[in-house]
Amino acid sequence: MTGNSAADGLEASRISIRAGNTVLIDGVDCTIPSGTVSALIGPNGAGKSTLLRTLAAVQQPATGTVAFDGTDLFAMPRRERARLVAFVEQDATTDTAMTVTSVVGLGRLPHQSLFRDDTGDSATIVAAALHTVEMSGFADREFASLSGGERQRVMLARALAQQPTLLLLDEPTNHLDIGAQLEVLGLLGRLAANGTTVLAALHDLGLAASYSDHVIVLRAGTVVAAGRTAETLTPELIREVYGVHATVLHNPTTGRPVIALSPL
Repeated sequence: MTGNSAADGLEASRISIRAGNTVLIDGVDCTIPSGTVSALIGPNGAGKSTLLRTLAAVQQPATGTVAFDGTDLFAMPRRERARLVAFVEQDATTDTAMTVTSVVGLGRLPHQSLFRDDTGDSATIVAAALHTVEMSGFADREFASLSGGERQRVMLARALAQQPTLLLLDEPTNHLDIGAQLEVLGLLGRLAANGTTVLAALHDLGLAASYSDHVIVLRAGTVVAAGRTAETLTPELIREVYGVHATVLHNPTTGRPVIALSPL
């Protein structure tokens, strides 16, 4: 599903990010079509996590703008932005003793006010989010006691509890076994089909090829290619960016690209 106008979706223009005198992201332009799953890919150190934090309006860029459906995200009040955008970081930790339910419940804070407690609605939404990521049985567990993969699912549930229109994820399949990876990516596809705009940084080219509608290819802080996945992930591009030989096939069931890699 795509948007109905040029303003639909996430659009970043001339994003530059620096750490001291070091340029981490250099004049990046990118567009994430509304209601799609897009993958942000590139070698380690390309700047994927850094760019994603700015696209989520968590980190202010040195220059450039980030807009969703034509509205500047950095100009929005924080609470309003939190009702629109959810961001799942790669590794989540907390020094505070909290149950899984309490952690997921943090996703409801943007929807609550000082004058009205929506605890009843929130409890239902939190329970549904835990059910969606198959973590209902962990509701009363201490978050700190969970494995890395379990924490990843809980943080995704917290994002779902926000009921965002824009969902950004940094390596959402990190720490997950292959079955759980496919379940999470399938869930992202269903969210997009229902209107959520999804952008996920992925290190696995095969998963990006199989589950994304669009890709943004980042190298050394610059975008080297972007577009529909099947048209963008060519053997030539993969060789240029990753330095490996790629054979691009097509899944006979889904029709999506399948990538076989080998050394040059």
